[in-house]
This record gives sequence, structure tokens and C-alpha cells, in this order.
Amino acid sequence: MLEWFNAGLTVFLAFVIFGVLLALSRFLSPKESYHIKFQVYECGMYPLAELTQFNVRFFVIAIIFTLFDIEAIFMYPWAVDFMELGILGVVEMFIFLFLVFIGWIYAYKKGALEWL
Repeated sequence: MLEWFNAGLTVFLAFVIFGVLLALSRFLSPKESYHIKFQVYECGMYPLAELTQFNVRFFVIAIIFTLFDIEAIFMYPWAVDFMELGILGVVEMFIFLFLVFIGWIYAYKKGALEWL
């Protein structure tokens, strides 16, 4: 029964702390109002002439980053269980790394890694 009391007390204290912080932010925050604060921001309401165009290379770099980020995500659990996976796990990881390397070569040949 003591565990339930402790859990309830923790939840109660969390709500109290949340309420106190919310009230403090309401009273201590600046009350200045600017016209620009209420303007629409990047929601498709702007005319086409005012849109800012980004270079496509930003998106290509993001895709390449995602490729190598996923590689790191897959390599971590493999490294943790390396001894239990055996030779099949090693072969599968080398196949995966080979495919990632092919993707890197493709991006390099296409010039995606050159900024200028």
C-alpha cells in the first residue's frame, strides 16, 4: 500500500510543480505585443513571389546524412551482440556496409559531395 501512496504523491507533486511553473511563466513573462508576432509563418499563405528558394544541395546533403545515420544506427546493436551473432552476422554486416559504400560511391560520382 505504501508503494501506491508514493506513486500518488509523486504524480500529485508533478502536477503541483507543473502548475507553479505555469503560473510563474504567466506572471513573469514579458507582455509586449508586436504586429509581426501575429503574422503567418511558413504555412503556404504567402504569394509565390515572396517564397525563399533553397538550393537542392541542402536536401541532397540531408539525404546523405540520413544514409550514414541509419548505418550507425544499424551498426550499434550489431557491435553489442557481435560475439553471439557468429559468422552469419559478420557476413550480413559486411554486405550491409558494402551496399552503403556503393551508395557513397554513387553520391561521389554524381557530385553530391561537392559544394561548389
